[in-house]
Amino acid sequence: MRRSLRPNGVAGQARDAFRLRYGISAREGRVIRVYSIEQGRISVREVAVGGPWPADLVWIDLLQLDTAEEKAVEQHFGLDIPTREEMAEIEASSRLYHTTNASFMTATLVTNADTTNPESSVVTFIVTESLLITVRDADPLPFRTFTAHAQRHPDEYTRHDAVLLGLLEAVVDRLADILESAQAQLDDISREIFANRQGKAKPDYQDVLKRIGRNGDLISKARESLVSIARIGAFAQPLESLRRHKTTQAQIKTLQQDVSSLSDHASFLNTKVSLLLDATLGMISIEQNATIKIFSVVAVVFLPPTLIASIYGMNFRYMPELDWPFGYPLALLAMVISAILPYVFFKRRGWL
Repeated sequence: MRRSLRPNGVAGQARDAFRLRYGISAREGRVIRVYSIEQGRISVREVAVGGPWPADLVWIDLLQLDTAEEKAVEQHFGLDIPTREEMAEIEASSRLYHTTNASFMTATLVTNADTTNPESSVVTFIVTESLLITVRDADPLPFRTFTAHAQRHPDEYTRHDAVLLGLLEAVVDRLADILESAQAQLDDISREIFANRQGKAKPDYQDVLKRIGRNGDLISKARESLVSIARIGAFAQPLESLRRHKTTQAQIKTLQQDVSSLSDHASFLNTKVSLLLDATLGMISIEQNATIKIFSVVAVVFLPPTLIASIYGMNFRYMPELDWPFGYPLALLAMVISAILPYVFFKRRGWL
C-alpha cells in the first residue's frame, strides 16, 4: 500500500520549520532532506524529487514519505521501503530483517511527551554499506535535537554508523528525561496522597487518578520504546557495516547498558504507579466509608426519637398520656434523651 500525499499536514509544517532553521529556501514540488559529507564535514540540504543526488551521502531523512519520494529512493538505491502498515507490525521478523543490500530496523518512539496526550510513532532505520535512511511520519524531539547537535559539531558525524548511533543515543537520552519527569510527578503525587494534612484541604482524588493514569501511560510508552531500541542494538551489533570501527562497537555496548538500566527503572516506576493507584483507590474507599458511617450514626441517633414521635402521633381515641398535663414536654424530653444516649455510647466506643 502506497502512502498518500498530505502536503498541509505535519510534513508540511516540519519542512517549513526545517527550512527556517537551516536557511533553506522553499522550492516548488516535493523535496527530500539529505545529509552528505563536504570537505570532511556533514552538510544538510534538500534534493528535489527526480533531481540528481549529491555525492558522499551518509543520511537520508524521509519525513512523511509520499509516493513520488518513495519511488525516487527505491529506484535510485534499489530498496523496498516498508509501508506504514508494515512498520506498525509488532513481530520481530517484520521489524528487524535483512535484504540483499540493506538491513531494516524499526523502533517505536515517544512523541508529544510534554503534553497531556503522548503518542507512539514508528521509525525505520535502513542501513546499507555506507548510507543510513530513516523513514518516519512524526517528528519526535530526538531527531530535532540530534540534527541541531550535528550542525554544531559537523565533523563528528562523517559516517553513517555515527549518525545512526547518534540518533539512537538522542532517543535514549530523551527517554531518560521522560522517565525522570514521570518520577518527579509520581513523587509529588505520593506526597500529596500520604501527607499529614492536619486540617488542610484534601486532594482532589479524581484529578490524582487522572495524573497517575497519564504518567502510567507515558511510562508504558517509554518502556515500549526501550524494548524496541534494545532489539535494534542486539540486531545491529553483528552488522558488517557497523563493525569496521571499534568505537562503534563500544558505543553499541554502552547504548545497550543504558537501555537495560532505563528498562529496569521503568519497571520500578510501573510498580510505583500501581502502588499509588491502589493507595488512591484506598483513600477514596476510606472517605466513602467515613461518609456512610456518619449517615449510619445519624440514622441510629434519630431512630429512637422517631419511634417515640411515631407512637404519640397515632390517632387512637384511648391514649392515657394525651390527658396528662405534662405529656407533651415529657414526650419531647424522652425524644431528646433517646437521641443523646446513642450518641454518648458511640462516642465512648470511639466510633465517632
